[in-house]
Amino acid sequence: MCKSEIFERIVRVVAEETEIPRERILSKSKNAELVDARYLLVHFLWRRGFHAPVISALMNYSRRPVEKMISQFDLRRRQSGRMFETLLVRIASKLRSYGDCNA
Repeated sequence: MCKSEIFERIVRVVAEETEIPRERILSKSKNAELVDARYLLVHFLWRRGFHAPVISALMNYSRRPVEKMISQFDLRRRQSGRMFETLLVRIASKLRSYGDCNA
């Protein structure tokens, strides 16, 4: 499976589980719910082995925000509450069932 296919599968699962359309997740909007979805997307791409420059190119973001999401994921996880944790577990489970990612 190539990088773009893996990216599309992960973004689709994140969109399904968060109930946020792909376009909004990849937008520049800073609504807390969208930011959480972005952090989850970047987390699972990173865990799959994607490097920051590749993630930023796929998301059409500059490298710096992607690096920030990678380095501050645990802080965001602690600050976001139960729903973030629930989404993290559900997305990880769904991706594991596809054989794509580990949580």
